[in-house]
Parts: sequence; structure tokens; C-alpha cells
Amino acid sequence: MSKFWVVDTKAKIAPESSYEQDGSEWYYGRSIVPAKSAEDAIDLLKMALRDKHVEVDTILAVVDYSHQSWESDDDELYETVESYEKSKANNDVVTGVFVSGMYLETE
Repeated sequence: MSKFWVVDTKAKIAPESSYEQDGSEWYYGRSIVPAKSAEDAIDLLKMALRDKHVEVDTILAVVDYSHQSWESDDDELYETVESYEKSKANNDVVTGVFVSGMYLETE
């Protein structure tokens, strides 16, 4: 039985990626990954992002979705609950939302 992992990343998005870009060097993402372990979740996410022309620089956090409440402003920004619902419905990786470093610096 898989758990659902919330994985926060710092990444670079290649110009050929379909993700919206604003010229930032770094983008911060939150994804939901069904996997048996945190290590498996990281591997699955890196493969899914590689297919979307995103290179993970740093894994910032890996948390079991069921171990936390997801109602903060950051959770809304990253659409955590919505991504979880999509991931759960399809039992698949949902790469969620990427926020540019430039955007975060202005907040």
C-alpha cells in the first residue's frame, strides 16, 4: 500500500518545459507522490520532472500527507490539497505547482 508524500523541491526549469517561466534561476515546487517510502517518492518525482524538462537541485522536504494539516497560505499557493486529490484519484505523481524565486522574493 502506497502512502502519499508531499515533496518540496528547488529546481531549474529548462526553456523547452511547458511550465510557465519568468526568467528566475530557481523555482520552488510542491508535488504529491504515491510511493511506499520517501526514497521511492523522490526517485519517482525526479523521473516525472525529468520528463517535463525540470532538473531537481534540492529536495527541501518530504512529508507523509496524512501527518499534517494542509490549510496554510503556502499550502494554498502550492495547491497542496488539490494536487493530493488528483494524485489519489489516479494513483499517480502530480507535479503540482512551481513558484518562481523572483515571485517569492517580492512577497
